[in-house]
Amino acid sequence: MPPPWLLLILALSAPPAGGFVLHLETDCFLSADGRLLQPRWTLFFNKMPFTCFDFQRKAFVPCGLGASVPWNYSGEPVAQWLMETSQELPQEDAQRCPLQGQALWGQTGDRRTAPKVLISPVAPQNTPYPIMLACMAWGFYPGDVNMTWLWNGEPVKDRLDPPRVTSNGDWSYQARLTLPVDPQKGGSYTCSVQHSSLDAPLTAEWAPGLPSELWIKIGFSVAVMVVGTVFLVAGLVFWKRSRLQGYSLLEGDNYPGEGR
Repeated sequence: MPPPWLLLILALSAPPAGGFVLHLETDCFLSADGRLLQPRWTLFFNKMPFTCFDFQRKAFVPCGLGASVPWNYSGEPVAQWLMETSQELPQEDAQRCPLQGQALWGQTGDRRTAPKVLISPVAPQNTPYPIMLACMAWGFYPGDVNMTWLWNGEPVKDRLDPPRVTSNGDWSYQARLTLPVDPQKGGSYTCSVQHSSLDAPLTAEWAPGLPSELWIKIGFSVAVMVVGTVFLVAGLVFWKRSRLQGYSLLEGDNYPGEGR
């Protein structure tokens, strides 16, 4: 904690604003494989850098606001006081960086998340073929992925563009690979996705005609309609019989056609 005289110097040096804020910020910069690149230790005054620790020189130095005139008249004493009282503090923070970084990296950059795969027909673009298939893989990490089209089990080598991979902004990726097809050719199309999170390629299939999911929905709808029709017919028959059984003629000639 800075001594009262240090806070007093900074407060008197600041323009009249009704108050000031002094806070410490430590950062750990990691490489793509999770290694610690360089820590950063910065003392901020009113949200502006004032004193930094140079890990190469192993010394506190004025920086940002603290290195500009006339703030440098306060920045130099602050850096000197930190050298005398807190020189080991940035080093201790730097030693904690790898431990904290490894735990965080194991949950983020070093994890493996498997993709989900789906084939969907899309509007054809720049092709004479009537159907364009899009193989979509999403939710995977890391972003390196290999996607291949197969027709009846054989790789499709022509009419292919490289897969388009984009980041979702939440440590996951999505990819899309399209293929123009002629439904009259028949056969089945398979999209094969290879990723470091998978022991074997993940596949999805498509064949001309209605997809299996739609056939299931149609079959279920037909079954519901048949059952509803049976219940309706049974209800009408039961209702008609109940009316006939509950009707009886009364004595007299008030009924049309009786005795005439």
